[in-house]
Amino acid sequence: MTETPPRLPTPDEAPWNATNLLANRPFIICVLYLCSYFTGISAIVGVVLAHVFIEGAKEEWEHTQFQYLIRTFWMLVGSWMVALIGGIVVAIQTDGGAGIIAGALLAFATLILASARTVYAMINAVRQKPMPRPRTLLI
Repeated sequence: MTETPPRLPTPDEAPWNATNLLANRPFIICVLYLCSYFTGISAIVGVVLAHVFIEGAKEEWEHTQFQYLIRTFWMLVGSWMVALIGGIVVAIQTDGGAGIIAGALLAFATLILASARTVYAMINAVRQKPMPRPRTLLI
């Protein structure tokens, strides 16, 4: 009796390999975004890389990832500007801290949303799957 040789795993069944992440450009940008909460500047490096990498995206899943990550960055920057300016305007008009509190709450909510979007993009980048709705402002 002859034994059948073992079947090779399909790409979906292949074991996870940490060295594959170093070549995964969307994953690296996600890491830069998350590191920016500690460094303060790495998100700018991440968005510049995303703008550069989107031109050379070879596969559709990479293109949607870069599009989603670029939108995440600019959404965060825009909402922080609205929170800052709105908080200052309300604080000046009311002579109180209500505007500062409202601005801080809006900035914190946006920070949570951007973190969730980044982690969601990171999960899809590891799986090499396209983002379902890359142009959405939600998750």
